Amino acid sequence: MPWMTSLNDAQRIDFQNRSRINLDYNPLNEVNYGYNKNDILLSRNIFTANVKLIDGLNFEGTYGFEKGVNRTRDFSSINSYTVRAQTVQFTVAPTTASTPIYNLPTTGGNYALNTLNQRNWTVRNQFSYNKGWDNSKHQLTLLAGQEAQEQYNVTNINSAYGWDPLLQNGVATLVDYKTLTNNGVPGVIWGNSGNSSKLTALPFTQAELLSRFSSYYGNAAYTYNHKYTVNGSYRIDKSNNFGLDQAAQNKPVWSAGGKWLITEESFMKKASWINNLDIRATYGLTGNAPTPGTAASYDILIADGSTFVPNGKGLDISTPANRKLTWERTSTVNLGLDFALLQNRLIGSLDIYRKKTTDLLGNLTTDIFTGYGSVFGNLGDLENKGVEISLTSVNVVSDHFRWTTTLNGSYNKNTITNLNVAAPITTGNTLVNTHFLAGYSAYSLFAYRYAGLDNMGDPQIRLADGTITKKPAITKPGDLKYMGTVQAPWSGGLSNNFSYKTFGLSFNAVFNFGNVMRRDVDNFYYGRLSHLSALNGGFTTGNVNAEFSDRWQKPGDEATTNIPSFVANQSVSASRRDPNYYIDGDINVVSAAFIKMRDITFTYSLPQLIAKKIAADQITVRAQVSNLMVWKSNKYGIDPEFQSDYLGNRNLPYGQNTMTLGLNVRF
Repeated sequence: MPWMTSLNDAQRIDFQNRSRINLDYNPLNEVNYGYNKNDILLSRNIFTANVKLIDGLNFEGTYGFEKGVNRTRDFSSINSYTVRAQTVQFTVAPTTASTPIYNLPTTGGNYALNTLNQRNWTVRNQFSYNKGWDNSKHQLTLLAGQEAQEQYNVTNINSAYGWDPLLQNGVATLVDYKTLTNNGVPGVIWGNSGNSSKLTALPFTQAELLSRFSSYYGNAAYTYNHKYTVNGSYRIDKSNNFGLDQAAQNKPVWSAGGKWLITEESFMKKASWINNLDIRATYGLTGNAPTPGTAASYDILIADGSTFVPNGKGLDISTPANRKLTWERTSTVNLGLDFALLQNRLIGSLDIYRKKTTDLLGNLTTDIFTGYGSVFGNLGDLENKGVEISLTSVNVVSDHFRWTTTLNGSYNKNTITNLNVAAPITTGNTLVNTHFLAGYSAYSLFAYRYAGLDNMGDPQIRLADGTITKKPAITKPGDLKYMGTVQAPWSGGLSNNFSYKTFGLSFNAVFNFGNVMRRDVDNFYYGRLSHLSALNGGFTTGNVNAEFSDRWQKPGDEATTNIPSFVANQSVSASRRDPNYYIDGDINVVSAAFIKMRDITFTYSLPQLIAKKIAADQITVRAQVSNLMVWKSNKYGIDPEFQSDYLGNRNLPYGQNTMTLGLNVRF
């Protein structure tokens, strides 16, 4: 299938003849030309201490240490299209009669060994005080503690060209890394204006990440007469990821709330069918910090090689300093109701909340005259409003059989109330690729109003004034249509659990409703573009969509199809039309709602007589099938969990229709 590569037949044959390297492509053969192997070993050790100091006062300590290694090996042999294409792109041969000069090995293959070593520790020291007076009429709980964490990761990446997996060696030392990584090679067969690209894989690279976290916290709660409870919490975290201003670095988080247990009131005694009823209200502030290395009060530097600096080594500013950067803050108001009815046969809770987030963290577009396209900063403000519900029913109870059902569901509506942007959006072409816009939901999706094809098979759109056009670069923001958000407003799960003696069976389904996505359509209507990345190998956007066979091919087809004609000449296509009017049109935005049977689990506990023979307390075997069935609201067979919401690319599903067998032994 050589037509799936980025070369036309004439180029491919010419490059083959000059390089003497075959450039044919067969995706089925590619599977056998390489491998990816991953080994993970993680040791997690947790030690706890609990000491009673005086009556009601306890000390609790938690000390954790983790150490692990993740080893990944990638190999692509010289037979793979990836390596063959790369070799040609660094080969010099002006004519077919020339003897090719290979700047990369023509034997062996590309080998990469990635090793991640991690070492993490956690220390938590906590004092708790619990005391009741006057027959527990007064109950007081106090808690204070300190927590510190450190995460240290070291990543090593080793790469080799010409590696022989059987001999476990190669000719990697023969590669001229200095030339190939700094300048590239002039006069290559396959390159950009006769020059090769630069190698990005160096023989050895290393990266270290050190992240430290320190926090102090406290909590207090008081209950009167088993009915009225008030509580409050306070926590302080410090970070040098923020601006130099102490007010930006040091912003404590806190919360306060109250609860009324209504069923303890005398007027509720007659309502025997209500076993529990309480209402609660909380208000709190939380904070969020950037990932270490993404922002700081000083410039973050990164090592880089360049011919413009002495000895070819220097430093770049990977992230410019932002001295005004501050915490992302969220204030939350929550009202809740808990209940249990009919002798606890129906148990549930209902929560209504509003969250206001200010100083959102993210990449902030800056004025180009600063020298940076963006800086990590405070983007704007966001508001979330929603409802969460949880219900558990005990449907059947007998001496040996029990059936319960649990439903969890939530609805969330968010709105971006303020957004800091460097320049306003003035064109429809910009808006169609915008996901965050003040006054709309976060992760919004906009689309052109598709109006079918003209008599040349070119896609048309309808503007806000009703005009139908195919002229490129003419749309304004008002010409586009808001299609919704790619985040599901409605989500939740439903589970059923059955038990009979020592047997157990459960069904767990999940659902998402109310969100949208772009479907996978062919995106090469503006000229020849391959689905295959020459250097990376493999299909980058999947197979050609079968709808391509239904495209416009002759005048009159516009009456029976909405799929544009294919124009191989890119300059001709660009001069008369914009294929994105179809690709990003509202006709290709579909519902992303789905219901999926997440797992079905069967368990069986062996009789105690068998367990006692090996001095075990319990032996349980388990069998589980996961992601077995899915209902999709779209008619194209797209599983929304494996679809790129904005780009419309269908990804390869993984973890579907899997079976897991397990054995659990307790001593």
